[in-house]
Amino acid sequence: MRCTIEKGKTLLVDGPACVKMISGAAEVLGAEVKPEMRIVIRQGKRLPFEAVAGFEAELSMGEGASCAEKATSAIPTSWRRAVETILSAEEKNTVLILGGVDSGKNGFCIYLANSALKKNRRVAVLDCDIGQSDLGPPGTVNLCFIEKPFTDLFTLFPDYSIFIGVTSPSMVVDEVLDATLRLKVEASNLRDADLIIINTDGWIIGDLAVKYKIRLIEAVNPDFVVAIHAGNELDPIISLIGERQVLIVEAPRDVRRRDQRTRRILRGLAYKKHLKEAKIRLFHLDGIRVEGALNLNGGGKKFADKMREILGSEVLHCEERSNSILLIVQRRDLLDWKNVKAAEEEAGKRIILLQKGDERGLLASLEDPAGRMLGIGMIQDIDFKARSVRMITPVSGEVSRIKIGWIRLDSEGNERGLLLEALSMR
Repeated sequence: MRCTIEKGKTLLVDGPACVKMISGAAEVLGAEVKPEMRIVIRQGKRLPFEAVAGFEAELSMGEGASCAEKATSAIPTSWRRAVETILSAEEKNTVLILGGVDSGKNGFCIYLANSALKKNRRVAVLDCDIGQSDLGPPGTVNLCFIEKPFTDLFTLFPDYSIFIGVTSPSMVVDEVLDATLRLKVEASNLRDADLIIINTDGWIIGDLAVKYKIRLIEAVNPDFVVAIHAGNELDPIISLIGERQVLIVEAPRDVRRRDQRTRRILRGLAYKKHLKEAKIRLFHLDGIRVEGALNLNGGGKKFADKMREILGSEVLHCEERSNSILLIVQRRDLLDWKNVKAAEEEAGKRIILLQKGDERGLLASLEDPAGRMLGIGMIQDIDFKARSVRMITPVSGEVSRIKIGWIRLDSEGNERGLLLEALSMR
């Protein structure tokens, strides 16, 4: 369908949809859209097309897509003032964006980046939202150097990624803080970015969330903190920030709210994006470190024979953890639980039991000899006797380390839960 939007008005488009500009000009979050350009809007996403001089566009709408015309700008006045303040600073700056779930953090990040590009700033976006990352796959912290205007972080690929392996920051606070700080240093040192934009997750409610955000702010030491307020939910964090410059902006009225199902769909699209053109690879573990949710480099050998004897069953893998022992057996349902209790008493630790096949679908990071993440893979099978891992991955280069996460995917790349949800991630 075709639509004509007058100057000063805005067309809001909910995906899945594609907008082709026929004539005139529009802006999407600070990025100019000219005739013949096509902008794709993903399912679960909304983009505002602001008429700069009036425009006509062709809309292709998928199932569940919609559009609406608004008489006002989709960019709040407070956003424009905040961006003007940030970009008026001559020196290099780091900006950290705070806000709750669906508060408009991604939109502000894109608008600020596009506005900075117009002033020839060297821009880097650091995304530490491990639950809903648009840059990299979920469960990762990502850094991207921005070269040209864009309308969706999902259309970009990260220059550097650090694999965390879960989508909830509450489980891995220290790891996310360390990864974010490392990538901030990369942005400053490698490309000499003079504007680093740090996009954060929406976990802001509760004492643990407040402590996490304060630790994050202290770690990256931003010059500006942009607080996107939908009410007073950020007050506990803002009150503890101290002397830093805080720019309080409003949440857009027309921001799209997403339910858990939609958020899962978006994560599924992100996994598939980074598993595109994946092939099956077999990794022999001699010379490759395998760590994370499963550690396949030994450490539990002294317990393996004893566990086998007590359980009366073959133990395919055994690893000792700080407060537990992880065992992988052929069939968990065939074990006598009295023997499991006896094994716990013998070891003096809790026994965590998995069975062969539980490893299937686990998301993993593949790293090169320099420790750089090359990409992700999905485990198909682990041969514990032959010490090999079969994996679906687009990575083709030399791999020196595999870090296994707790996220499990099905054969189509959609989430199907976590491995060892009861196991402490620390």
